Amino acid sequence: MKRLMCSLTLALVAGLAGANDGKAIYDANCAACHQPDGAGALGLAPPLAGTLGKRMAFAEGRKYLPGIVIAGLAGKMESKGVIYEGLMPSWQQLSDGELAAVLNHVLSTFNAPDLPADFQAIAADELAAARAKKPTAKELRAWRAASQ
Repeated sequence: MKRLMCSLTLALVAGLAGANDGKAIYDANCAACHQPDGAGALGLAPPLAGTLGKRMAFAEGRKYLPGIVIAGLAGKMESKGVIYEGLMPSWQQLSDGELAAVLNHVLSTFNAPDLPADFQAIAADELAAARAKKPTAKELRAWRAASQ
């Protein structure tokens, strides 16, 4: 019984550490453009808050998020009726686990009400798949359009 309790405690602590790592990674790498609250910066970076949760109901949305942090994206994009034209840099220098943690932080913190009931956290292997076959801008735009 003690072993089971210890294992459960370690799993809980590891899960919390992963969530905290996602926030720390977001704060260090994403918040400057997308803002600490995920609201975005008008004309610079689209909002992440309230814009990504519904995408998780689509296979294309599950490919889009890992794809965009691995490949980056440049050009025009519309979000919440506002046109953004800029550059989302690639964050492929971060590990698959770090990228999964930050994406899960963004989804669970800024998009929780819109996540599907059966939502499963994005796993590091989804980032590894995007890294193995880096999506093109055309693929990313198609996945974005298909997951709205």
